[in-house]
Order: sequence, then C-alpha cells, then structure tokens
Amino acid sequence: MASSTMFDALQGPSKINSDLQDVVHRVHTEFDERLDPLAVDECLCRVAAQFDDAKVRTFVPLLVRRYVRDELHERIVQA
Repeated sequence: MASSTMFDALQGPSKINSDLQDVVHRVHTEFDERLDPLAVDECLCRVAAQFDDAKVRTFVPLLVRRYVRDELHERIVQA
C-alpha cells in the first residue's frame, strides 16, 4: 500500500490523502499566523502518517486534527 503522506521541504507542501484536505485547511487557518506553515505541514504529515494503514478511515480526520492541534498548541505554549 502506498503511503498517503509525503513531506519534502524542498518541494513545498505535503501531499495528504483527500479525506484529510478539510483538516489541513482548518489547521492551517488556525495556526499559520502563530507558527511557521512548514512546521504545521510537517506536524500534519507526521501525525497523518500514523494512520496510513488504517483499514477504517471514518475517524481518521477527527483523530489527526485532534493530535495535530494538541501538539501545535503545546508548541505555542512553550514558545
């Protein structure tokens, strides 16, 4: 099974499964003014990669958004 996520800083934004595009948009809208958008992309890709092999993807967008938001909020608090 091919990976649904790929992050390459040299090529720009990551490629994430289409079922996560709404999550990507929402997270970037929420965090791009406070964090580097590349850092947001890296976090999204890393968290989404944890669910690449999920057989049931119904809750994957919800879980990815929650874990990414938790991590990014923590980065803001520590800054």
